[in-house]
Amino acid sequence: MLLVVAALLLSGCAAEASADGSAGPSASGSATATPSPTPSATPAPRQPTSPVAGGCDGLAAAPGVTDVVGQVQRVTEPRDLWRVGIETAGGLTCSLLTTRLAADAYVIPDALVVGEVAKVTAAPGCDTGARAMECWAPVAANGHVTLVVGSFSPGADSEASIALVGELAGAFSGVVTDGAAVRSQKATWEHPLDCTAMAEIIGLTSILGSDAAHTSLVRPPARTVEARLAEASTTSSRCDWERTPTQKGDLGSSYSIIAVPDGAWAWKQVASGVPDSVDATVGGHPARVTSTGDVYLSDGVNLLHLTGRRLAGVSVVDTSLGVLSVLSAGSGHTRG
Repeated sequence: MLLVVAALLLSGCAAEASADGSAGPSASGSATATPSPTPSATPAPRQPTSPVAGGCDGLAAAPGVTDVVGQVQRVTEPRDLWRVGIETAGGLTCSLLTTRLAADAYVIPDALVVGEVAKVTAAPGCDTGARAMECWAPVAANGHVTLVVGSFSPGADSEASIALVGELAGAFSGVVTDGAAVRSQKATWEHPLDCTAMAEIIGLTSILGSDAAHTSLVRPPARTVEARLAEASTTSSRCDWERTPTQKGDLGSSYSIIAVPDGAWAWKQVASGVPDSVDATVGGHPARVTSTGDVYLSDGVNLLHLTGRRLAGVSVVDTSLGVLSVLSAGSGHTRG
């Protein structure tokens, strides 16, 4: 396992890691890593077809929306990687700010409504936290489930809040038609990721400065509907590891790989939305490296987000070469 890390350190691709394991944008942005072997040119990625004409703007302009929530003040199409996965599969995700509420809308193809996603979208409900109440309502029609999640004050009436997001979901569902997924290209890994095999091949314990006894796979907390959907999504894969502290003053370390098969069509939008970041080239592929050392990159077919905290003498850019090498080695597999 140490051989992988050693090879990465000799690549000379990125800035030296800082004391806490993060790499600054100026150092990472000026470094270029040479792949081995050099990847062949990949044609422009195919585009999915949105289930709503005009995308998020078209959803916001659906008949009846202003009657339900008043004026739509802002519409955005978030580029979180798991949301890109939904759109890659022929769905749509949007965030809206209106005069009556802030809401997220998810248009999810029926084929993705399985497992935990099916549970989340099975019935309306509310969850009250310390600062806000979250209410959601689904509408199943036209080959999709349209789920609207709204944020309300903790003291708001839950039944009225559910009715409001339900009406909004109904208005949105009325303009939903058949979308189309990105036609799958040759896989660069088996989907979902085999986190155990990945950890062994890239030398995870060395990256984290740990040993097997203090390293484990973890699941990010899923306290909101969005987090539950993200964790349950079958259109993206992720591996999250943590090293537990071993002595007083030790804060531990963490490392994550998040991947979206066939998500490269959204690279320009994702890259433009990465805050506090600079352009870089990693393994011969376009990338954005943030001031905290996170790496976003596209290999021409897929999207990757690599992040780490307090790594052992390497930067996230260094580790990305090992990850790309592993994924490239699996390019003969088909996606499951």
